Amino acid sequence: MPKVTWNDSLSIGVPEIDAQHQRLFALVNEVDEAVQTRHGADIAARALRTLCDYAVEHFAAEEALMNMNAYADYDRHMAAHMDGTTKALEFLQAVDEDKNVDMPAFLAYLAQWVHEHIMDVDQGLGRYLRGVDRSAPTT
Repeated sequence: MPKVTWNDSLSIGVPEIDAQHQRLFALVNEVDEAVQTRHGADIAARALRTLCDYAVEHFAAEEALMNMNAYADYDRHMAAHMDGTTKALEFLQAVDEDKNVDMPAFLAYLAQWVHEHIMDVDQGLGRYLRGVDRSAPTT
């Protein structure tokens, strides 16, 4: 998988969240590096677990901001978080159970999911938190 790269078009304009998104990109790349350099399943699984744990922390931080600011599109955003979390946890469970998993395919899915989530759902949150769009849900 090509390295996922942060660029300014991904910024939602909320420094705390942008920093967390950059960390997510770095963790995706760390998992990919562990897989590509064939460090072994244990190291790749550990890197994947770190990524999943951090994603849960990040989602909790976003959810707290949405709650504090009465974000109108909270339900849609939470559904997106649940979808991403469910897929990641299913994959992590398969890795933990030593099932034959296609790590590169999962990483490609994950990189695409994170990018699309930031460009769609998180951009709406960013506009709302910056006071640019305090109207109805962003669909």
